[in-house]
Amino acid sequence: MILLGELRVKATTENLRTIASFLQSVGQRLQLTEKTLFEIDLAVEEAATNIVRHAYSADAPGDMVILLEALEDVIHITLTDWGRPFEPDKVKPFDLNAPVETRISGGMGLHFIHSLMDVVTRKTQADRGGPNALVLVKKIERLRPGARPPDVARELNAMLSVSQLMITSSDLDLLLQRIVNVLVETLDAERGTLYLIDESTGELVSQVLIEDREGLQQVRLEVGQGIAGYVASTGTVLNIPDAYLDPRFDPTFDQATGYRTRTILAAPMFDHRHQIVGAVQVLNKRGDVFSTRDERLLVAMVAQAAISIENSRLNAQELRQRLVEQELETARAIQSSFLPQRTPQISGWAIAAYWRPMREVAGDFYDFYTLPDGRLAVVIADVSGKGVPAALFMALSVTVLRFAMGLELSPADVMGRANESILAGQRSRMFVTAFIAYLSPVTGETHFACGGHNPALVYRAGRHGCEFCSALGVAMGVFDTATFEEDTMTLDPGDILVLYTDGITEVINETDEEFGEDRLAAVVMESAQFSAQTIADRIVLAAVNFAVEEGDFDDKTLVVIKREPE
Repeated sequence: MILLGELRVKATTENLRTIASFLQSVGQRLQLTEKTLFEIDLAVEEAATNIVRHAYSADAPGDMVILLEALEDVIHITLTDWGRPFEPDKVKPFDLNAPVETRISGGMGLHFIHSLMDVVTRKTQADRGGPNALVLVKKIERLRPGARPPDVARELNAMLSVSQLMITSSDLDLLLQRIVNVLVETLDAERGTLYLIDESTGELVSQVLIEDREGLQQVRLEVGQGIAGYVASTGTVLNIPDAYLDPRFDPTFDQATGYRTRTILAAPMFDHRHQIVGAVQVLNKRGDVFSTRDERLLVAMVAQAAISIENSRLNAQELRQRLVEQELETARAIQSSFLPQRTPQISGWAIAAYWRPMREVAGDFYDFYTLPDGRLAVVIADVSGKGVPAALFMALSVTVLRFAMGLELSPADVMGRANESILAGQRSRMFVTAFIAYLSPVTGETHFACGGHNPALVYRAGRHGCEFCSALGVAMGVFDTATFEEDTMTLDPGDILVLYTDGITEVINETDEEFGEDRLAAVVMESAQFSAQTIADRIVLAAVNFAVEEGDFDDKTLVVIKREPE
């Protein structure tokens, strides 16, 4: 049996996202198909949720461990907790013929686990204190030789295509038809339907049907009926891997047309007042199930489709203004989803981060990534340019860097691989600077590489002084022959690592004087006794006050990592 990875976290709802990221990183290394990874992710999430809800009390969550092992093409996932044993026999059995409300609350999670996994075994102790172990076994499917992961450039081009259609097309019906065409093509679906709420009847009415070979010209649904009706009534996104196992699915239309629905992805449409005006659903992803990445893309493109409905009722000036505002809001929401939702919590360390775009969207970003060996990868980067172009390039850069780190490359090799990918995937002549550090929480030893970025500031508690650390390298996306060197430093107790973009150090005052690295070092030395969050706050406040007369001219991003004193 080959060990793939092990993760120990507190059994909290917040850590379900950490578990999902852990599974995604292992899935990338194994080159799993999206279908296999989705099924593993769903089963583990259901199992981990049971531990969160049943093993421990909400005010005293204990630990749970997720262990991944493989034997040839079979993966073994062991979830261990030390709380109250879960008793599946006491859960009401899943009944497909029961009312919807009963089915949703009656054993559906356990049903999914057993349906998605090949073997499920449970070893529990009679008393609290465990260990209790749930073992999930599944035969995995890998990507075909030569197959590529999701194409970021294709997705971004699809977003741009919809934006261009909304600007150039004045015919609403034609516009909606083209949007659904782009959705179906980008998501590799067999067909798609766009529903709008008929204000006179309150019904959902299909406005666009793709590949409607059965002659069904229009579909009318009550809000709440079927998947699209459920989405329109609740405002939630639904990703269903097997339609006939979901109690909300209405097979009436399959029966009437002879079509066979397998997988469904559906999202609500909101107007600018956040009122639901319709829903979009796509069916049967070719050769796979819809992924969480597909969900994000559908939500973003549906948001643009909703704008187009409003645009038909606005004059030209209002049209342009609302379009820009909604696109930027959508872009900011998408961009924010690329950033960590919270900073890592590591015993003996305190970590804080700050990110503020100068405009609605930014070219700066930071990221945290837990490596298989337990080290923490920290990334800070700055894309050339401003606004939407920089934000789109930022999305590409985040993706290629995460993918390279998932290959377990060194910081310098990550930069080299990212440089190759960026040069191969874009023609905009944009580039990105970055600083990547791999930090060992046990020893403080830190390996780092720098691609044309600002040097890291390191405060040394032993001598109450600061130094700047960098390594030879240029911005990524400029030279195909670029090389990147790697260096090492050690953070001792009390030491502080500060990573930043030039929006911090290059702000200017009324006399055109820059804030600079010396002032940054002075603030850190004056604040060294405080927490990482307070240090970050004081740095930002000092930079803002320094440039109060001139204001911001660039995005600001900052990461502060402090090793707690012994």
